[in-house]
Amino acid sequence: MKIKISLLYPLILLRISLVIPVPLFAEEKNGIIHKSTPTGIWCLLPSYSYKHPEQMDRLNNTPCWTNPNVDGIVLRADWDKIEPTEGKTDLSYFDRGLDLAKKYNKRIEILVPAGKHSPQWVYAAGADKFYFHHRNGKPTDYMPIPWHPVLQEKFGNLIKKLGERYDSSPYLSFVIMTGFGHSTEAWFAGPNDMDEYNAIGGNAKWLEGAKWFAALYNRAFPTTPFLIAMCPPSRDDEGRATLKRFVEDSVKDYPHRFGLKAASLEPNDKPNSRKLSYQSVNRFSDQTITGFEMLLATKKLRGTLKEALDIAIALKAQFVEVYEPDLIDPKQQEVLAEAGDKLKKNLTWNKRNL
Repeated sequence: MKIKISLLYPLILLRISLVIPVPLFAEEKNGIIHKSTPTGIWCLLPSYSYKHPEQMDRLNNTPCWTNPNVDGIVLRADWDKIEPTEGKTDLSYFDRGLDLAKKYNKRIEILVPAGKHSPQWVYAAGADKFYFHHRNGKPTDYMPIPWHPVLQEKFGNLIKKLGERYDSSPYLSFVIMTGFGHSTEAWFAGPNDMDEYNAIGGNAKWLEGAKWFAALYNRAFPTTPFLIAMCPPSRDDEGRATLKRFVEDSVKDYPHRFGLKAASLEPNDKPNSRKLSYQSVNRFSDQTITGFEMLLATKKLRGTLKEALDIAIALKAQFVEVYEPDLIDPKQQEVLAEAGDKLKKNLTWNKRNL
């Protein structure tokens, strides 16, 4: 009996679809997962922390999951919140976020702010404290010294655990490195801290510590890009030169894996701003992953969301993290849709998985 190909073809396609799953955001070749590059508009939620005990409910209920103009969700969870006791980690926040990403077909960014969010047991184990002033000059807070071996061992254990648990997920698009700044950004010493900073090694030791952490994230997340939230370790020419060297070396040492984010986008800036973070996004966009984080929700800034997004687009950024109030505003949806398309077009070095 002869069977027409036209009748058999749909059955062949159905059989193929049942036995060869097609990943949404990644592909696997020779046992290696190749993830898509983060692009578009990302939802920036508050950090899961002691200051935001309601954050799990907010994660479950944010309209960002169903907003077609949102490409991904940022999951932040402070170190002292998820590991209050050494070795006893509560990763339910990240687990829930990735479950929702799968349900709603979104991508995820993970970051664990360390620095001043480090748990007290790290100091009890022997990590040295560095006392610093806040940006407004108010004293004081403290964090572990990034190049101290105890801090590197303890935080390194957590990052390894996160990599083992989440690196293989096709929904995890990228991670942000922490451990060498006050919180998420890389800033370490202000003008009132320089004597103490230089006494423990200054920018030379910071660079040594930052490179150690880059190598850590590279090992822990072999299939996931890792980015720095740019800010000079000290607010002077030497600090900017140190950050510039770290970024240049890392782009070269980890091609298409190391990326950078300027965490200070606001409407009243200009594309020709002399900020090193802005210049670096523009310089490296054709080589690796680059993006922005809004400084604040636009209701707290002078100017409009469109003005801020236009700056990011002009600087060839590939993604922008926007605070939830702007993303749920009906008046902003057309702006977000247009900007998301333009940000995706800025991706020129890797169009494989878009």
